[in-house]
Amino acid sequence: MNILPTIRQMQYLLTLYETRNFRRAAEICHITQPTLSAAIKEMEILLGLPVLDRSRKKSVIFTAFGEEVIDTAKTIMPQLDHLIDKAKQMAQPLSGPMRLGLIPTIAPYLLPDILPDLQKKFRNIDFQIVEDMSANLIKKLHAGKIDMAVLAFPYETDGLNQMTFFEEPFYCAVQKGVFSKDQKLTLSDLDNHKLLLLEDGHCLRDHALSACKMQDIEDKKTLSATSLLTLIQMVSQGYGITLLPEMVLNHGVVPKNLSLHGFKKPVPSRKIGVLWRQKDPHEKDIKTVIREMKAVLCRD
Repeated sequence: MNILPTIRQMQYLLTLYETRNFRRAAEICHITQPTLSAAIKEMEILLGLPVLDRSRKKSVIFTAFGEEVIDTAKTIMPQLDHLIDKAKQMAQPLSGPMRLGLIPTIAPYLLPDILPDLQKKFRNIDFQIVEDMSANLIKKLHAGKIDMAVLAFPYETDGLNQMTFFEEPFYCAVQKGVFSKDQKLTLSDLDNHKLLLLEDGHCLRDHALSACKMQDIEDKKTLSATSLLTLIQMVSQGYGITLLPEMVLNHGVVPKNLSLHGFKKPVPSRKIGVLWRQKDPHEKDIKTVIREMKAVLCRD
């Protein structure tokens, strides 16, 4: 492993480059001139080449290699300064980056409700949004790549803390005229219809199957989709019926030729909540943000 010049040596060299005067550079660095000279000489020994042309005693002249070292230092030092500033900022409560994961069947419907409030409430937090499927978000959470994940439950979440925000019902989306107007359905009303679902990997698919009390759906499914918007358009074109969570309906994405039907009790539903790591070093901040999220989502 190569022994590298130190950050302090780079700082000294840049200061000398800017001042072109050993005495002035030493004063700015709050060290003696011999200390400055020794640090730069040590850097040259580490690099194996001189950075200063010492043939002209009264002038500070950099060698061609020294100019390259200066260019590198000009790139590295601002990045280090930024890193130090960020570390200082993150050391303060409720500051720095916070990575929030959401599944695709939640992100476009919840983010408009919660993100503006969070950004206003926690001005020093840089909220970074990650959208992915449940299994991937949980892997990223365990690996420390995100700080919390908003998911739909039930879902296997061993080793993670969990809080439920609310429970939302499913509605059946069909072309108008398939069922009577304002008719509330039972699960048996779906038996003679083609049920359209999201593709494998989306937890909403599993929740819809669970709601319909179905395990083997080969005789039910004719098509699958990668997004809820695609699924809705497929129903609109008459390919079948589907189940939609309430939050989708509240955002006005259902075409006018579809009708929405609620269910008689027991009403099929899913729970929406959040996960975070146990004993996370930033758990206090995470819980503060989660409480605010819950307050916004559960607001009357």
